[in-house]
Amino acid sequence: MTAASALAALLAFAPVQAADEFERYLQRAKELKEHRDDDLDEGPVLKVLKEHGLLAKAEDGSFRTGFRPFHVRVYGGMWRWPLKAGIVSSEYGKRWGKRHQGIDIAADVGVAVMAAAPGRVLFAGESQGGYGNVVILRHDEKTTTLYAHNEKLLVRANDTVGAGQTIALLGSTGRSTGPHVHFEIRVREKAVNPRKRLVKSRF
Repeated sequence: MTAASALAALLAFAPVQAADEFERYLQRAKELKEHRDDDLDEGPVLKVLKEHGLLAKAEDGSFRTGFRPFHVRVYGGMWRWPLKAGIVSSEYGKRWGKRHQGIDIAADVGVAVMAAAPGRVLFAGESQGGYGNVVILRHDEKTTTLYAHNEKLLVRANDTVGAGQTIALLGSTGRSTGPHVHFEIRVREKAVNPRKRLVKSRF
């Protein structure tokens, strides 16, 4: 998120406090960039996806890989940003010699973390991979989103959520050097660049 768009987003939601919030977000993003987090271990995330049948069908059309159909075959709606306002402190892609599987968005502890699209909660709890308190949502047969490092979770496994619904409060749990949400979009087990799906006008 650029500085100009961050300030515009803040002004739209809290004009009186926007300047102070903007400066805090800039400082937090700077601090997150300067301090290296330990690498996250995606193993526990992949285990959840496997348990819920997100592996592809076998070539013979059977479900022997563990794949299970979902009530939404392909989600074709809009993908929302998980925060109303914030500053991206780390992008998807190569970071410190390894691949960063999502984007990190710096903001205040306790702000609402929202579902990027309608879906069902696959997992809500503490993850063993350094993600801290994490929520994983399934949106169609192939696609999931992940929201990590939360202070508090507001949903449980098997809950149905709407787009923009608050699912957690932002925090700094797990392997984290400051308040932010680590956000991922995955197709099957593979993480993809969230910016290629999220609306372009906000961050």
